[in-house]
Amino acid sequence: MERGLLRQKQSKTRFLSTGGWWLMQKNRTLPRIAVGVLVFFLPLFAIAGVGCTPQQVMEAQLGGGLNQLRTEVGLPQIPVDPALAKVARLRAQDMAQKDYFSHQAPDGCDFRCLMNMNGVATAWAGEVIAWNDAPLQESAAMTINLWRNSPTHYGIITGCQFTRMGTGAAIARDGRVYHVAVFEGNGAPCQ
Repeated sequence: MERGLLRQKQSKTRFLSTGGWWLMQKNRTLPRIAVGVLVFFLPLFAIAGVGCTPQQVMEAQLGGGLNQLRTEVGLPQIPVDPALAKVARLRAQDMAQKDYFSHQAPDGCDFRCLMNMNGVATAWAGEVIAWNDAPLQESAAMTINLWRNSPTHYGIITGCQFTRMGTGAAIARDGRVYHVAVFEGNGAPCQ
């Protein structure tokens, strides 16, 4: 794990039809598949009709994709925390507006600094960042795939100690899309 990326401080769903529910009860592998599909697509369904910005759509896609990566290795899904989402969004916006790509911001205030400034208590904390110039509807999926194939990023995403996350996305003037995911938790590290 790269130095500085982690630190220690002190009713039934309405999306399934009756027939679908029966199939899930009869076949125990279908719930895993259904959950995986819902985790990835539910954010899209939930925001489709409420006039969200492209950034908000990508943030929801990132959250679903990150939880899919975690469930693939047997880890629990973790919720998107509004305070961490604010930090991730601020980080993405800062990189897009100031045209840089780094865990260290030019002003020296990294994600841990922003967490402190926004009153986010931390035990373990981690950040993953990416940028691409893919079409907006493909951008989040491309980032998830890049993170999946990077051992350092994947190690942070699948950290056992994390219990919540925040995702952020910003579009720069030149069309580049910056994605940030911030993780926090007080669970035991993976063995």
